[in-house]
Amino acid sequence: MRRARLRVVLALALSLGLPAFLRGALGPRYGGQLRVGVLELPAGTEPGRPAGAAEALLQKAVHETLVGLGPEGLPSPGLAQRWTSAAGGREWTLFLGTGLRFHDDRAVTAEDAVRSLRRFLRSRAPAAERLAESLEGGEGFRARRREDLPGLEAPDAGRVVLRLIEPRALPLAPLASPAAAITSPSGAGAGPFTPTVLLPGRRAALNAFAGHLRGRPFLDELELRQLPDRAALEAGLQAGELELAVGEGALGAPSQMLLLVLDPTRVSFRAPGARAAVAASLDRSDLARHWLTAALPAVSLLAPALLPPLGTPAGAAATPLAGRVTLTVARDVPPLASQRVVACLGETGLAVRVVADTPARARQASSEARLLLFAPEVAEPELALAELAGLVSTPPGAHATLQDAAAERDFDRRRSLLHRAEAELRGDLALVPLALVPAAALAAPGVHGLAADPTGRLLLEDAWREP
Repeated sequence: MRRARLRVVLALALSLGLPAFLRGALGPRYGGQLRVGVLELPAGTEPGRPAGAAEALLQKAVHETLVGLGPEGLPSPGLAQRWTSAAGGREWTLFLGTGLRFHDDRAVTAEDAVRSLRRFLRSRAPAAERLAESLEGGEGFRARRREDLPGLEAPDAGRVVLRLIEPRALPLAPLASPAAAITSPSGAGAGPFTPTVLLPGRRAALNAFAGHLRGRPFLDELELRQLPDRAALEAGLQAGELELAVGEGALGAPSQMLLLVLDPTRVSFRAPGARAAVAASLDRSDLARHWLTAALPAVSLLAPALLPPLGTPAGAAATPLAGRVTLTVARDVPPLASQRVVACLGETGLAVRVVADTPARARQASSEARLLLFAPEVAEPELALAELAGLVSTPPGAHATLQDAAAERDFDRRRSLLHRAEAELRGDLALVPLALVPAAALAAPGVHGLAADPTGRLLLEDAWREP
């Protein structure tokens, strides 16, 4: 592995007694601690659909999935190093890598994978529902009508077999969900860092895992500290008490969607013209340029890396608005952006009551409107659109189009169906995309190797600090 080979080079450099500035010029080095400030520290490290940046960071650090996702949503190796298909695409066999270990030093086996995926299939993760729909016996198992699951088995310690009802496009993509992470019977993960301390609402400490499948991380330790607000994050970074502030600054390409969700079942937004009036009141270019950091105006519901945008669908004519509405704002939304959105809604004639809540609760809030920072559970366009559709009362046409896209195996026809589904969802104006924003993270000088995945979640396994 890359990091294992680098360890040999660094050991040689140190044995030669090179000066520190020359050793630093060699690039990444092993050792050191990264102190990370976050706005909200989750209560645990169990796999799930992460709702906020800190929870996503922690899950990425602690857990591994069977597969990852590369360009176009194609699977890439994870705990499973390769896979084959049979029966015309209805049966898939995943082969685990050799010598894989959990943090509790248990070997990773196919039995662990099956047990973990059974847990995943009964979770609230949107990708779990999509996987259950495709597996033999999956929907009955998810609904707890049956305990047997013929579509998932482990014929031996190194193989996991999935049996589908019918061939589907990209059937392994749901396995890349953070909620589908594979754990040992005791709940231990297999990610790059081992959790050693977790004090909810205060701090978490993690140590480098030498047995990680991609090699030992460069850092010796991560420490996550919960701070009360963005001002405290900035102060901690300036005082040298933190090396990374999550919630400040910008990292990587814009990939998360600032999304306004309107409830079309409520009186205020039942008429298409009312939703059109809200959408027309929001100047996306102004919002991205003046109220957000390193953002781009949103022209579709997904980042271009997932689905290149096409034309704007025709919408309903705007109608005047009046009355009172509640807007639930997720706490990870930048405050200046939320204030600007509230001002725009006020200009339409609405009286807006704002309620701030955690990202997880904001997604489920029953208010007339919600302002979210949306990152898809899985970086694959069909799964991401299905997740977005689950936030609102989905137009019947969009639901049918997504079902057709899930079954379509021809790439060009599938892409055409996905564009149609996106346009149908956006044209209903219950989902109003506002801006694409990058991962919110700001590092101190001397910290390198930080990255964000296609969903905007932070990756720290390749991070390192200068000596």
